[in-house]
Amino acid sequence: MPTGSRLADVRNRTTQPAREIRVAIAPAIAAITLVLAACNSPNVPPGNYGIVTGTITSSNGQPVAGVVVLADYGTSGTSASDGRYTINTVPISSSTSPTTISIQASSVPAGYRVPAPQMVQVIAGQTTPNINFVLQPG
Repeated sequence: MPTGSRLADVRNRTTQPAREIRVAIAPAIAAITLVLAACNSPNVPPGNYGIVTGTITSSNGQPVAGVVVLADYGTSGTSASDGRYTINTVPISSSTSPTTISIQASSVPAGYRVPAPQMVQVIAGQTTPNINFVLQPG
């Protein structure tokens, strides 16, 4: 059994890899945390984010499900069976630099045109409601 300085050498050799692993993993954990913060998660603090909600309907007023609604910086939401969508964690914007809310063209059902994008102001910690889209035949 090692004694004195030999024991210290053994301890350092067995704990050194664990320290190196912790140092290597820390940046990965930080990167994952940032990615998750940017996701469409209602659990992210409202500090620099707001929420955008609305409804997708056809020109005859029927709700349209499965339409993907996009906000700047890649956040999105998908309309439910009642046509309603919610986009959480939308970065805040100002009246001079508004957020663009648009419909993903590939999610629009056949026979409908993609509606024009809408420019909205997103305020930290608040919901911007009624950003509605009507799908016209085309």
